Amino acid sequence: MTKKAFVTVRVLIVAFTLFVLGWLFLSRPSINPGLSDFKCQPVAWNYLGTPYGMYGFFDIEDGDMMDEFAAKYTIDNEKDRAEARLNITAACNLAREDRRLYMILLTVVAATAFITLPKPKQKQTASKAEETTSKEIETTSKGLADEENKEN
Repeated sequence: MTKKAFVTVRVLIVAFTLFVLGWLFLSRPSINPGLSDFKCQPVAWNYLGTPYGMYGFFDIEDGDMMDEFAAKYTIDNEKDRAEARLNITAACNLAREDRRLYMILLTVVAATAFITLPKPKQKQTASKAEETTSKEIETTSKGLADEENKEN
């Protein structure tokens, strides 16, 4: 592998990882209770400055979505409606936890690939030059050793 390919592969690993991490962090996971499709708040909802509601944080801010859900499953009283809302919020929390897990796993896999990528080997001409240099050093040192032996 050449040095250019080595650097290119490492840059691609970093770019892909950052793109997927950004998507997992900023996109809204969806849950499907029954036949309905709810879009939950993203993992980054509290980092983006979205405040808590007056009565706490709920993923279902839109009353129309809850009305449609209640109509599909014939939820009539307010107690059951509040329980359904809390269950949907709990399901969205689980979906966000899954996203966090995927982010951690992606980071571990990408770091492992980045570190274990084999480094490029030096060119053969550079290694030949090193061999000739080492041979010259050996012959010079042998000559000096022979001269010292003659003196003794």
